[in-house]
Amino acid sequence: MPDLNILRQLASDVGMDTALRLLGIFKDDAEKRVAVIGDYLQNGGNVNDLRIQAHSLKGLCLTYGSPAGGEAARALQDACDSGNDGDIRSKAETAFAIIPDEIIAIILAAQTLKGE
Repeated sequence: MPDLNILRQLASDVGMDTALRLLGIFKDDAEKRVAVIGDYLQNGGNVNDLRIQAHSLKGLCLTYGSPAGGEAARALQDACDSGNDGDIRSKAETAFAIIPDEIIAIILAAQTLKGE
């Protein structure tokens, strides 16, 4: 569930049209980073690279109003730091399941706010 207060503040700070453009950039960037998680789940890979993507997603999600996405990314980052393969995989699956839906919800919420 998007944090509407963050989206309202963003719109107040930069204007709704600019906020929507920034959210488009957020969407593109976050989707690329989520794709790295998906690739890790399919093919394995470098845990440090996965950690970097999780860290970036954490910041993106929290900045643009997705506390659930930010928490999923934080949990994945922490799992990468711990080095437990089973935990990394579990947290990657969770982030991969949650964050794309959160991205869509944020964009839809912002578009709804534009109509207010």
